[in-house]
Amino acid sequence: MKLIINIFVLFTLGCTSVYSQAKTIKLKNPSFEGADAAGTDGYFYLQDWTDCAPNFFPDETAPDIHSSVSNYFDVKHSTFDGNTYVGMVTRELRETYEMISQQLESPLKANRCYKFSIYLAKSDIYLSNIDAVGLDKSKKNFNKAVKLRIWGSTSNCNKTQLLAESVLVDHSDWRQYNFKFKPSRDYPYIMFEAFYKTPVLVPYNGNILLDKASDIIEIPCPDAKELAKVEVKKPGNEVLKKAEVVKKPAPTAIKKPALTINNKKADDSVFTNRKKEIKPEKKDKILKGLEKDKILIGQTIRIEKLFFEADSSNIKPESFEVLNEIHTFLDENPNVIIEIGGHTNSVPDEDYCNKLSTERAKNVAEYLYKKGIPTFRIKYRGYGKLKPLASDNTPEGRKKNQRVEIKILYTGNKSIQSQ
Repeated sequence: MKLIINIFVLFTLGCTSVYSQAKTIKLKNPSFEGADAAGTDGYFYLQDWTDCAPNFFPDETAPDIHSSVSNYFDVKHSTFDGNTYVGMVTRELRETYEMISQQLESPLKANRCYKFSIYLAKSDIYLSNIDAVGLDKSKKNFNKAVKLRIWGSTSNCNKTQLLAESVLVDHSDWRQYNFKFKPSRDYPYIMFEAFYKTPVLVPYNGNILLDKASDIIEIPCPDAKELAKVEVKKPGNEVLKKAEVVKKPAPTAIKKPALTINNKKADDSVFTNRKKEIKPEKKDKILKGLEKDKILIGQTIRIEKLFFEADSSNIKPESFEVLNEIHTFLDENPNVIIEIGGHTNSVPDEDYCNKLSTERAKNVAEYLYKKGIPTFRIKYRGYGKLKPLASDNTPEGRKKNQRVEIKILYTGNKSIQSQ
């Protein structure tokens, strides 16, 4: 009997330990420590965080990583914690905005309640000539107040449930925003998004600064009214205001306001834009053979609409659509392992061909790594001019040989060795 009691006590202690660990979810790199740099096309130098904008706006640059001594876009804010912080913007002319995501160490659980805090601010100066047209190179100030939206995601950069959002961040000093939320399903990813003033969506140039995020801590579920509050504090813990979070509304008919924006009716611009954000239009797939029920071990699939700068391994922005398609496939099929193979024509010398094909394959693989695909699932190799598909005597043949391919190494049943 004593043995049974001891076993029960040990089992109870073990379960209690596991449960207590599950109550706190630690974010990776919560103070946004990264390479102090202005955002560029396709690259985001912030460890453990993914730039999600290419999934929605392929032609836009990544968020900016600022420090107390950097001066990108004339932003002169000091960090609140650590060496760097993130600056995210919203844009007027192209109606785009920025967002970052990471995979949590353990998922948010359905119907449990959590609290979370993060320090937010706005820079009064955020100058950029990104919207300059023709000879007009004057800079615009992206200094209007925007809000932070927090999404629960079933996969990387997938906006599944709006968990909470702040009020407009209209202050230049760092203030702590405290959120409470209740996921409706399990979410292994979380995403932070800079967004315009709502409910009437009129795009404008704005910015928001993020620093020192907290752990996500499970709490007893309060009543619905208390859960729908966001508390804002100055660093001295003085409570400034409590603002209601926008809840997911019940389905109702939307009465469109009689507005004009950029000489367009609101129903042509505002609501069309919002509809696209919530439910993106389905596009025809570029790689139609890249489907789980069609692929075979050893099969190679040429990556169409993948473009590099001439004699370079730098990926052009117009390639992001097909790369994001590959990412989505790998994200939805976690057992699949692939090789990215680079190939060239036979005109240059062998060393050059080997180096260029390897670097191009590597850059494709690294793009997918940075979007959250584990490195063991993507091998890369440069074949140079070893495997031509056509004669190099014609421009068409050389173009056909200059390619990057996906090779299926593993589908979940058995694998083959890369050759």
